Amino acid sequence: MQVERKKCQDAEELIEFFKSLKDSPAQIIQLFSSRSEKINKKIITAFNRYLPLSTLMGVTAEEVISENQVQLNHLNAVALRFEKSSFRLLRTESDSVENARKIMKSIEADTKAIIIFSDDQFNNGDQLVEELNKCSSELIIAGGQAAPGFENESGYVFDRSGIIKKGSLALILNGSQLKAKWSYSMGWDSISREMEITRAEDQVVYELDGRNIFQVYSEFLGEDIKSKLPSIAVTKFPLVFNRGFKNARSAIEAVGDGIRFSGELKVGDRVKISYGSLNKILANSMRLQKNLDFHPEFSFVYSCSGRSQYLKSLNSNLSEEIKVVPSPKAGFSTKGEYGIIDNSYEFLNITTTVLYLSEKKEVVHKKIEFDTEKPTVKTEHLFHLSKKVVSELEMINDKMRKANQATGNHKVEETAASLFKMIFEERNYTGGIVIKEAENLTKIYLDESLGAAAYDIFKSFWQQRPEKISRKENILGFENAFLIPLTKEVEALMIILSNEVDLYDIKKNHLFIEQIPNYLKKAILYESLERNLASLSTLEQTSDFLYSTLDLDLLYERILDIIVGTMGMSAAVIFKKDENKLKMMKNINVRENSELYFYLKGHYRDIAASDQILIENEVDLFENIETLVAIPINLNDYQGILYAMQSKYQQLINENQKKFIRTLANQIRVSIRNALNHHKVKRLSVTDGLTNLYNHSYFHKQLQQKEGEKFSVAIMDIDNFKDFNDQYGHQAGDQVLRKLSEVLKSEIREDDIVARYGGEEFVIYFNLVDQNTLSRVINRLMQKIRKLEVNFDGEILKITVSIGVAVNCDGKYSPEKLIKQADTALYIAKGAGRDMVKFYRNLA
Repeated sequence: MQVERKKCQDAEELIEFFKSLKDSPAQIIQLFSSRSEKINKKIITAFNRYLPLSTLMGVTAEEVISENQVQLNHLNAVALRFEKSSFRLLRTESDSVENARKIMKSIEADTKAIIIFSDDQFNNGDQLVEELNKCSSELIIAGGQAAPGFENESGYVFDRSGIIKKGSLALILNGSQLKAKWSYSMGWDSISREMEITRAEDQVVYELDGRNIFQVYSEFLGEDIKSKLPSIAVTKFPLVFNRGFKNARSAIEAVGDGIRFSGELKVGDRVKISYGSLNKILANSMRLQKNLDFHPEFSFVYSCSGRSQYLKSLNSNLSEEIKVVPSPKAGFSTKGEYGIIDNSYEFLNITTTVLYLSEKKEVVHKKIEFDTEKPTVKTEHLFHLSKKVVSELEMINDKMRKANQATGNHKVEETAASLFKMIFEERNYTGGIVIKEAENLTKIYLDESLGAAAYDIFKSFWQQRPEKISRKENILGFENAFLIPLTKEVEALMIILSNEVDLYDIKKNHLFIEQIPNYLKKAILYESLERNLASLSTLEQTSDFLYSTLDLDLLYERILDIIVGTMGMSAAVIFKKDENKLKMMKNINVRENSELYFYLKGHYRDIAASDQILIENEVDLFENIETLVAIPINLNDYQGILYAMQSKYQQLINENQKKFIRTLANQIRVSIRNALNHHKVKRLSVTDGLTNLYNHSYFHKQLQQKEGEKFSVAIMDIDNFKDFNDQYGHQAGDQVLRKLSEVLKSEIREDDIVARYGGEEFVIYFNLVDQNTLSRVINRLMQKIRKLEVNFDGEILKITVSIGVAVNCDGKYSPEKLIKQADTALYIAKGAGRDMVKFYRNLA
């Protein structure tokens, strides 16, 4: 490979260079021009005259590079005459996609590299490489977009056929012995958190994290930056993004309330404001020769014009960076560079790229040392930026200090409330946090200003399980609703509602927000421990409270008070099966004959049959009910169910509470069993063992309490019962007594009392004194007894009775006196014959 080059100030000097060259079909001349279109046309004419066999590949430039010099208003020509390789120059005048397709169709089997120069207005660098990447190839690409320079309105390319303002030139280099290597250097450091592009169109970015891009730059770089945008962003603060590797886009111009950038940036792209550290750029420039495993015969440098401007703003220049590139070298300042990184074609900005070429046959056995200079590293100052970064870190640290103080030994809801109110101290906002405990969703904190109306909406947000920060509009009267998933330590979702807070504010506080799950986790552990201790204490107290009474009615009241009080239930009821009928024994907030009442009764049979405690969260029964608890109570002859319901605006029952309910259920069953046993013993002490009627002693005690009241007493005796026993035996007599007792119990009224007085005698207390009414009641009773048939060993037995009645009309007789009067009336009735009734006050 033979190389000749010439840097010129005017066309005449360049034309003399053309005249000096040996013309050859194997010769390609790259011409970098920062001069006007008129001069470039003159040069093309001269080239065709003096070098008809050679190939011209020209491009406009802002600055031209010749060795380590970078200059304006110059022309620079490099003539390469290949000896062992071939090339083809492809001229295309189409859009980016079509140009890329034509380039790939022109590749040959031994193609090693492709140099692409394209215009800067109509050919989109991003679209060109996107189309190139559709073809599986690992070929090196290099080059860049033309820059307009000072004498041209736009950047363009040209060859011996003329100027191309809408198209590209592609130099396809072929040859088995041709060596090609491409390298790049960027050196931009991120100075902001990662932000999402939320509004962009046609390479113009309007919003970052929902905030105007000018405001974002101003916040990071100072208010006075507004008057300097976008020029200050061009030279110093591009946007850096990562699509497999770090790439950058520099600002070009302000467009309304947005900034146009040098390449495509789309809505959803995540970017950071960056700063080109001079220290890092110059130190990083050594990578331009890294892994270069041959001695290049020539090095082409294609570096972004924005990078050159930036280095100048720091009292440095591009010449300092490209010292590390082995000579000979030449190139130009581009509007964007082409290259290949990790087998992917890329369109770069604000980078320096180098294409090394050689046809020499050489074997390298050790690392090559190049005779180049290292750049002189300088320092620069970023006072506002440093102050801004330090200020934000101090703000976050201050919030964390406050959070540590406010979230010591506190419950989850208190912790969540404290943390939530710390996030945006300078903004008006509301919302809440929901958290997952085990398999159940638990509402941790809901700002009291929202009320119950927010519950369903927050629940639906939780069910959507967003994986990243997302935004909803017009929620509960607020312009913005931000859903922030918290997945570290706990699984939770924070909802921010505000007319002031934007996505930028949230990202600004992301370091603090990321710590919230740690505080919540600590609160959950604390509350769990406190809850376990409280549960043990509560169970101890409830057992004492339940076991201290043996009265069933009072026990039912206590059971409902405990289940509502300790579990925060909104309603509860106890149903008991009594003679095949389901009866509501006690209730709190369950109206008889209501829809809920009939629903619970309807599910009694299935729950009782399962004999399993039912605890269901998120049930869809009634509008205001979210949780249902059903505790079956099956104790031999006793069958009942305790139901408890919880409002949808309360916390759902978690695993610890379920354990508490199961333990409490056992206590409830034991307390009811104790009360039933006590009732049974008490019943045995006041009842007759054969007939199950009250006994003589109980009747007298009850009668003593009626002193001074108006009532009546009747004493009944079975006629000729001794002869009956003698004829049929005592077993038959016992059967008769039991059947007669059943008739008496079924016929007397609820306020009356019937007891076995002794042997075949029975006594009845009637809560009435009107003789006509009393006569009807007793006559109806006599009719029932006359119709009574007792089946004993296949024989039907019938009986009759005699009754004596005493009426305490004025309440002046003592209970003892009234019993004697009734006994006297019975004696007279039996003397008058069988099956008789006599009233004492009718006696003469």
